[in-house]
Amino acid sequence: MLFRKSEESPLDRLEREANDDFLLLAEVGPEYFGGEHLLELRESMRLRMARFDRLRRLNLLLGATAAGWMLLGGLAAFLGWPILARLALGVMAISILGFLAGAWILKWKYESRGELEYTIQTIEEELRRRAARRGRSAHL
Repeated sequence: MLFRKSEESPLDRLEREANDDFLLLAEVGPEYFGGEHLLELRESMRLRMARFDRLRRLNLLLGATAAGWMLLGGLAAFLGWPILARLALGVMAISILGFLAGAWILKWKYESRGELEYTIQTIEEELRRRAARRGRSAHL
């Protein structure tokens, strides 16, 4: 049951992949897209990168709180407060698990920041190339 295959047909998969502009951009290159579409994709990628940065900061903050909980648990154990020590160490474990889950989700959903930056750079290079070509043809 855990490893059940997707109910998606090959035709549905092809349609889904064909509608993924970013996958298409990576496979065929930006030269096959219209200028207006490239501008839309660039803006979409910038929003996606901003969302990635926000989620990454939130995830790092969650992971950093684990150190504080560990310090509190150690201090509570040292002072002879076992209930607070266990509670703090339990919350520390939850923070670490939350951090790991957040890192996995970021990797699954966004791949990496470098991938996002590369996509934006590719789009911008194509837009600059088109602008330069248009500028040369205007002078002729």
